[in-house]
Amino acid sequence: MTVSSSTSAPPAARTFFGLPRTMYPVAGFAGFDALAYYGMQTILVYYVYFASSEGGLELSPSVAIAIVSTYSAATFLATIFAGWLADNVLGAGRGLRWGAVLAFIGYLVLALVPGHIGLTIGLLAIAFGAASMWVSEGTLLGGTLNTHESKRESGFTIYYLGSAGGAMVGITLTGVLQTEYGFRIGFLTSAIAILVGLLVYLPFRRGTEATAPVLVGRGVHGWALAWPILGVVMAVAIVIGTVSAGWNPATFVGIGALVVAVGVLAKLLTRHDLDREHKRRVLRYLPFFCATGVFAMLYQQLYTTVAIHSEASTDRVIFGVELPPSMVLGIAPLCTIIVAPILAAVWGALGERQPSLPVKFAVAFAGCALGMGWLAAASGLGGLTPIIVLVFIVFVFGASDVVVSPSGISLATAVAPEGFETRMLSVHYLSVAIGIAAAGVAGEGFIPGENETGYFAGFAIVGAVVAVAMIIVRVVVGRRLVTTEEREIVR
Repeated sequence: MTVSSSTSAPPAARTFFGLPRTMYPVAGFAGFDALAYYGMQTILVYYVYFASSEGGLELSPSVAIAIVSTYSAATFLATIFAGWLADNVLGAGRGLRWGAVLAFIGYLVLALVPGHIGLTIGLLAIAFGAASMWVSEGTLLGGTLNTHESKRESGFTIYYLGSAGGAMVGITLTGVLQTEYGFRIGFLTSAIAILVGLLVYLPFRRGTEATAPVLVGRGVHGWALAWPILGVVMAVAIVIGTVSAGWNPATFVGIGALVVAVGVLAKLLTRHDLDREHKRRVLRYLPFFCATGVFAMLYQQLYTTVAIHSEASTDRVIFGVELPPSMVLGIAPLCTIIVAPILAAVWGALGERQPSLPVKFAVAFAGCALGMGWLAAASGLGGLTPIIVLVFIVFVFGASDVVVSPSGISLATAVAPEGFETRMLSVHYLSVAIGIAAAGVAGEGFIPGENETGYFAGFAIVGAVVAVAMIIVRVVVGRRLVTTEEREIVR
């Protein structure tokens, strides 16, 4: 979101463990948000393709993959509109609160309205509600830390870990409740979680929102307000139309995100008020833009093809108890909780001697390639895949996410010229949307029980190719990606 420079300096905030107390309501709300969002997303693919006798919609696995991927990609794409709306109309505080209400309605519709109508309305409401909450959470958190610049990374780390903890609880709890009581209870759990999170946040909102950036578009009205809303309505209509026509909606969302990303980057690179060094920084970011998209495509497999494989082709019995198929996915956020503090400590201890960013990306992609390769080999042996294989791949993906996602956000903002941080951050989210949409398109070729070995092997090759490409980037660009005359910024 665009942060106004006209905000008045807030008074010194009272602290808790060295951090302003006003940031904790946002971090706590983010945990409930993640609990609801990832809990629902984990069982969504099963809801779409399970038989009607099991409470599902009885669509094909390929359609289920396309719908889940389209919804996930559209949520990231909607952050562009949500950020504009919060900047110019709502403000971050109302953006969070109204987004929570909209998401609550979406979860409730999924739980109470059966069939395709409930699925469509529910996912649309959740996508826009979640997008509004995400951009608002980040802005509110940043505002509370403005007077504690030295603690900014610590504050965002707590926020990140809170979200990971909520995701782990949501994936585990929703999976168990769905297995025992059905999909309606699973979706209702997400609705209750977001409602509880909002009720916990509201008593503290005044102190937290007092440091939020002021609206930068108080004069937005008329057609200036109508055009973006009309564009969103048209985009939603086109997506619904492609589904009705039997086309893969992920294709439209991916192309839309790519067009917007190219437009933003082209506009930056052709500006006459930016010097050559700033444009060179943006160009150096492009390999990481592509790598982030590929990683999103790989990571999305956890919630689609790997989730289907977990349900249909994995031996999930441990000590005589059969685990819900979605429970193993909870290892990814658990890995984040464990690995993130360790990596932060390691990078801090190594200082200038830590690996460069391309090398970190290369190691992350090599791990993803290894995990996908093992899954491909296990699925080709016949019989059920041992659960240890899925545990390994989910753990590796979770560890890789700790490296790729925060570094991608950090690099996007670091290469951005002053005043363009929001646009570069939107480009980062667009790369995620493109990758997730690509996963939805690739999922059309996934046939459970028939071509799983070749499908997973293909993604293993993709991961290996990107790992090699990152090493080439390291050789060509060198260790320093962004520098100033005074010091190195990004390695």
